Amino acid sequence: MKQTRTVAIIGAGASGLVCAKTLLDDGFDVTLFDQQKELGGIWCEQSAYANLHSQQPGGTFEFSDLFNGEEFAPWQNVHNYLQKYADLFHITDRIHFRTRVLSISKEDLKNESIPWVIKTETENGEERTQEFHLVVVASGLYSHPYLPTYPGQNKFAGLIVPPSAVKSHDQVRNKRVVIVGQGKCATDMAVIAGHHARSCHMVFRKAHWMIPRRIVHNLLPARMLFTRIFATPFVPIPNGSYSKIFRFLHKNYPKLFTTMIEIISHDIMSIHGADLAEDGVFIPQHSFRSQENISIIPTDFLSLKRNGRIIGKLDTIKEIVDATTIRLNSGNHLQADMIILATGFIRSFPFFSPEHVQMLGLSHPADNTELNLYRRVLPVGIPNIAFIGFAGSAGNWMVAEAASHWISEYFLNRLRLPQTEQQMHEEINSNRLFVRSIFHRNEYDYRYYWLAPMEIYLNDMGINLYRTNNWVSEYFGVYSPQRLKEFQPDWELNYLFPSMIFEPAMKLSPPYQAHSYSYSFVVPPPSKLYGPHTAFYLFAGQLESKTAGIVIKQDGQLFQILTSKQYWQSNKVPMPLTMNETTIELYIQDGDKVGPTYTIHVERAAV
Repeated sequence: MKQTRTVAIIGAGASGLVCAKTLLDDGFDVTLFDQQKELGGIWCEQSAYANLHSQQPGGTFEFSDLFNGEEFAPWQNVHNYLQKYADLFHITDRIHFRTRVLSISKEDLKNESIPWVIKTETENGEERTQEFHLVVVASGLYSHPYLPTYPGQNKFAGLIVPPSAVKSHDQVRNKRVVIVGQGKCATDMAVIAGHHARSCHMVFRKAHWMIPRRIVHNLLPARMLFTRIFATPFVPIPNGSYSKIFRFLHKNYPKLFTTMIEIISHDIMSIHGADLAEDGVFIPQHSFRSQENISIIPTDFLSLKRNGRIIGKLDTIKEIVDATTIRLNSGNHLQADMIILATGFIRSFPFFSPEHVQMLGLSHPADNTELNLYRRVLPVGIPNIAFIGFAGSAGNWMVAEAASHWISEYFLNRLRLPQTEQQMHEEINSNRLFVRSIFHRNEYDYRYYWLAPMEIYLNDMGINLYRTNNWVSEYFGVYSPQRLKEFQPDWELNYLFPSMIFEPAMKLSPPYQAHSYSYSFVVPPPSKLYGPHTAFYLFAGQLESKTAGIVIKQDGQLFQILTSKQYWQSNKVPMPLTMNETTIELYIQDGDKVGPTYTIHVERAAV
């Protein structure tokens, strides 16, 4: 029997969890390591700051197999969602909390037959060494805050902290607060200080675009930005899976898309109105098209600014003069009791040796780490290791879910990769040049590019990019993770049944007569054609009773009820197979009347 391959995942944030779930479904033995006391990455008590909330509209900040739908959720709710996800799919008991990864290494990185050796240390100092066939690095974009230092900093009498150190409003109450930065963390901090501090100044080099929670003259919710139609104005990224007509229009009629971008820009500024633009400080000096940092503005930011509770300074800190005085490069002075450094994050991988860092393509320009990875996932020429969650995007969770399946396919040797390492390096370079030309930076932070990076992974796996039944819903419907619910192409297991399920149902009317039928079949090994789900069609027709429901149970537990309001005819029902064997029961229920029962015994074949 083939040996089950072991996978170590470094990090139990959102990307690590969805990757763990995918790999478990595909038959791998998964272990996760996280140095915090609970899962969630930035969405846990240790990392979250007061009033941290997601900036994702409803239905776009979740995974395909667990519905949520909450908009702009507080961090506690996001954490609870991730905890529920981990519990539901039996991930939690595989996580080693309060465990720091000291090193990841092996004698020959290029030898795929040699296991990875991972050395860890628990909170109480206990060290342990383990071997794994495969490694996934999911330590996150936001693990290490970038904290600049200033001349004279030792003179300052107050606190200089990152946002994650601000856990309550009392920490800023009645203080003179200076916030460095103008991204999401900075605006969140400004709202807290605007309400509770004695004064609040934001100091930043350039203004970023801040998106309102409603768009198109305040008529549509911001979640409409997550549609194909809103993704069309932006320049095609290298190796993107675009249609020929899309590329033709961008090449020959670029002015059309420039105009569309200008319309979006004007709409954003008109919704913000004079409250944001009157002093000119918060007006972006660069096009929305080359926006390098983007966030959805907190609801009361504008009113606090209008009332003088938030004051912006288009400037930088030159030095700290004394215990409370900050001198700016403009020569102006600010009085402060607290400085909050909302200055972004750096990527760091201390568990790799300097030699291995270089071999993995993790270079270090300007005190940061640049990931030179194929498809933003694979180190060139180094097998059995992958990185996930390092491609910054407005649709990060959806991109991570697609990337998880891509990584699983890679580990299962089912991906068709470029024939030479040179071809991989060429793609990496083309992506770097593109990001540099558009965003004037080197990192793989695609910002508003959420659809194209995801579709690259789907295309590599041979999965249909168009996920709905018609062009209206495809282009104008919100692209939520529900569209990724089935990564495999459409398929059905009707051939496994000797007759159509619920064949007699079209003739039934209460009172039902009880019958029992039993089927048994084997589901093929997990793959993107026959994925980790069994799926079947219910040819139930329309029951005469409008109050009846089709009840589906799995191993005695209620799984789903299809009501009369749903379209039963040819309704595909995917059911996750998280165990080797499962029993599915289907029957019709109308009050205390029960119709034909079907018991299906399912066994999944070994990988």
